[in-house]
Amino acid sequence: MKKFRWRLQRLLDIRQKQQESLRTELAALTEQAAGLRGRILMEKAMLRSRLAALRQADAADRIAQQELFMRYVAAVDAQIAALQRDLNALEQKRKEKIEAIMAVRKFCKSLERLRVQALTVHRQQQDHAEQNEHDENANAAFARKMLV
Repeated sequence: MKKFRWRLQRLLDIRQKQQESLRTELAALTEQAAGLRGRILMEKAMLRSRLAALRQADAADRIAQQELFMRYVAAVDAQIAALQRDLNALEQKRKEKIEAIMAVRKFCKSLERLRVQALTVHRQQQDHAEQNEHDENANAAFARKMLV
C-alpha cells in the first residue's frame, strides 16, 4: 500500500510554528500590560494614601503639606498619564497580535481540512486499487479453474 504524502504538510507545519511564536509574543505583551497596570494602580494607591495622611495632619501643618502634595500630584499625574499611553499602545499591539493569531489559526484550520480531504481521497483510491487487485486475482483463479 502506498504511503500517504501530502504536499502542503510543510506549509501547515510552518504556519503552526508561526502561530506558536505569535502566542508567545502575545503572552509577553500581556505580561507587560499587566505590569503597567500594576504600576498605575500602585501610583494611584500611593496618591490615595498620601491624601489620607494629609487629612490626618494638623491644620497648621496641612497647608504646607497640601502645597507640596499639589506639586507632587501634578508630577505623578503626568507619570500616570504617560504610563496609561504606554498601556494603550500595548493594548493596541495585543489586539493586532490576536488578529494575526486568528488569521493564522483560520489558515491552519483550512489546511487541516484540506489534509483530511486529501487523506480520505487517498484511502478511497487505495481501497479501489486493492479491490481491483482482488477482482483480478479472483478472475485469474476462476479462469484457471475453467481451463483445468
